Amino acid sequence: MSNIAASQDEADLKDNFRCLAELVETCRENANRDGERFNIFSILGLQRDENRTHSRYLAELLSSTGRHGEGARFLNAFVNDILGLSLDVSERVNVTRELATEDQRRVDIVVESPDLIIGIEVKIDAGDQKAQLHDYYTELKHRAKNRKKAVLVYLTLDGKAPSAYSLKDLEQENVHCLSFEKDIRQWIDNCASISIHKPELSYALIQYKRLLENLTGVGTSMTALIADKLASNRDDLETALALEKALPKAKAAVMLRFWEELSSALSHAFGGAPAVYGGKDLREISQNYFDDSRGGKRVGIKLPVGTVNGETLCLYVHIYNAIHYGLRIEGTSGSPVSRPEQKAMLADGNAMADKETDWLACYYYNPSPSQEPIILNFDKFNGPVLDLMDAEKRQTIIGQMVDHQVTLVKEAKSLMENSDA
Repeated sequence: MSNIAASQDEADLKDNFRCLAELVETCRENANRDGERFNIFSILGLQRDENRTHSRYLAELLSSTGRHGEGARFLNAFVNDILGLSLDVSERVNVTRELATEDQRRVDIVVESPDLIIGIEVKIDAGDQKAQLHDYYTELKHRAKNRKKAVLVYLTLDGKAPSAYSLKDLEQENVHCLSFEKDIRQWIDNCASISIHKPELSYALIQYKRLLENLTGVGTSMTALIADKLASNRDDLETALALEKALPKAKAAVMLRFWEELSSALSHAFGGAPAVYGGKDLREISQNYFDDSRGGKRVGIKLPVGTVNGETLCLYVHIYNAIHYGLRIEGTSGSPVSRPEQKAMLADGNAMADKETDWLACYYYNPSPSQEPIILNFDKFNGPVLDLMDAEKRQTIIGQMVDHQVTLVKEAKSLMENSDA
C-alpha cells in the first residue's frame, strides 16, 4: 500500500470515528431527555455492588415486613409469577441476608416460610466458587428437613447456567436460573403495578428497573438507541463491525500493560519475579482472556513470599471477571490448600472469593479501608479498567495495590510467627 493510500485510509477512519462519536453523543442526549440517566444507584457508584445494592434491595422487597408496606404481595409475585410455584407465602416469613452455612459459606438471600425455603445466589461480577451451589443446596435441604420445599436460585445478569465447578455433583435441574435482564425486570414491573398507589415507592422501583436496563443493555437505554441508529446506517455499521474485530486486541493490550507493570512493581517490592499460571506468559493470558474460542479466565500471577509450617505462603493476583488478590497457602503438590486456623487470624477481605476456604484473605483493589473497593472488571471493561489507559492513573492504581499487598504479607507473617511462638 502506498503512503498516499495509507494516508487516505487513515483520514477515512478518522471521519468514521468522528461520525460514530457524534452518534453516541446524540443517543446520550436522547436517552436523557426525560432525566432517565439521573439514576441514584449509578450516581453513588453502587450499580454493580452485589451485596450492598442488589442483595439488600431484593431482600427488602421480598420481606413481608419490608419498608415498602405491601406485606407479602411482592414476595408472592416473585414466588408465583417468576418461580412458577403455586404457593401462598403470606404468613410467618423470614428473610435473611448472608445466611451462614455449616461450612461457613454465606447464601446471599434466604426466604423461609413454614412450607418453603428459597436460597438466592446473586452474581453481577463475581465468578462461580468451588462447589458453591452444591453446598448451598445441601444447606437448604438440611434446613427444609423434608417438611418444606427447598428452592435454589442462581441469579445473573443474563440467566446463564452455573458452571460444573460450582455445581460439583449437584444436578442442573435443581437450580432455578433467573436473569436480571428478563425475570427480575418483569418482577419489578409487577411490584411497581402493585404499588402504583404509592408514588415514591413506585418511582424507587422504576429507578431500580432503569439500573437493570443499563446493566443488561435492554429497554430504552442509550445502548438500545445506538443499536437502532447503527441498524439504519450501513457506513456506521461497517465502521462498528471493523471496531468489533479490533476490540479484543485493544482490550488485550490494555490488560497486558497492566500485568507487565504490576509484575515489575511486585518484583521490585518483593525481590522476585511472579510466575504466570493459566498460560505460558503474560501476553498469552491477556490475549486468551478476550478470545471466546479459547477462554482462559482463571489466570493470573503468583509469588512465594514465605513459609508456614513447611508449606509455602503465596501472594496471588487472580482474575476471573475482576482482578482480586490475596494470600494462599500451597501444599507440597503446589496447589492451594485450606488452612482455616490461619485464615481466622486475618481480617476478612472484600472480594467475593474471600468466602473460599483456600484464600487466607482476598481483596479487590482497595486504596483505603474507608473507601468502596474499586473493582477492575476486565470482563465488563468497566470505568476503573478504562482508567488504566491513563499512565498516571495506572501507576497510582498499581502502586496502591502493591503497597496494600506488602502490608498484607507483613501482617500475615507477623500473625503466623506469633501464633507459632
